[in-house]
Amino acid sequence: MSNELKVKFWGVRGSYPTPGAGTIKYGGNTASLEVRAGERTIILDAGTGIIPLGRELARTKRANEIMLLFSHLHHDHTQGFPFFVPAYMPNARLHIFGPGGTPETLSSVLERNQSTETFPLGLRDMSSSKDIQSVRESQVIVWDENGIRLAESSVGLSDEAVVIRIHKSYAHPGGVYIYRIAWRGKSVVYATDTEGYVGTDRKLVQFAKDADVLIHDAQYLEEHYRGQLVGFPSTQGFGHSTVTMACEVALASAARRLVLFHHDPSYSDEMVAGMEATAKSLFADSVAAYEGLEFTLTPRFVSANAPLSAKETGGNVSVLLQKPSTLPLSQRERGQWK
Repeated sequence: MSNELKVKFWGVRGSYPTPGAGTIKYGGNTASLEVRAGERTIILDAGTGIIPLGRELARTKRANEIMLLFSHLHHDHTQGFPFFVPAYMPNARLHIFGPGGTPETLSSVLERNQSTETFPLGLRDMSSSKDIQSVRESQVIVWDENGIRLAESSVGLSDEAVVIRIHKSYAHPGGVYIYRIAWRGKSVVYATDTEGYVGTDRKLVQFAKDADVLIHDAQYLEEHYRGQLVGFPSTQGFGHSTVTMACEVALASAARRLVLFHHDPSYSDEMVAGMEATAKSLFADSVAAYEGLEFTLTPRFVSANAPLSAKETGGNVSVLLQKPSTLPLSQRERGQWK
């Protein structure tokens, strides 16, 4: 089994898909990313980015067993699921977890999204095997040599266990689950659709403490958030953060790397690039997520493909930043983080 923990971004926009000339660099698909712990595949959210991811999983014959985690059930995080190819494969087994007031809430929402009034094929027409469960914040999701299961704690688990903890945030309308995926001493925190508090979200800071990669919502420019950007209303209370808010969490939690996520659909590539520059001035190891961005974290192996900063050489973490072949790579995108 591979000992690499990989993270790859397939959809990075918020709210609705935005194809077009102005979003080529960062991409226009809504939220979805892939985490691979060795040979295990974990997907975070099912925005339209899950559609090309599903095709890739089917093409590479990696669709036999998949875990899908929903941060919440707003449309831009579920809209790609009806087009997820592995869900139609009889030999595929999907373990689907997410929030809900009852154990059946998640299943009910997915069924409603594919009711006869809204979609030609229902959830039951998808021929894969599906285990769908709403989970509680107090539960831990475990994937080890015994399979996938829910537990009340991570005590006594083997070194091979992938352990997923949940933090429920109320900093988004309706609430949102923030996930921390840990394996072999490495960790990735996925904190989308969350809005910063005055003085920083201390509960999130504690949850993300010392994470190798912190993926944090950074949808808005400061001027947009405050209603000072011409043509844009104030977005305070909408449940999304600014770059400054994301950087504050990264600094306070001592995360090793920050990834700006859930870009506003109305923002051009140039605007997102400007936000990335702002982030770097506040937290040096920052990058704005784009489709194809990939990280590789290993406990003992350092890839020769990516030059490392002094901070990284002490942590045995390799970083691979990949862009579609149609776009030239800048020095930064080749892994030159400085």
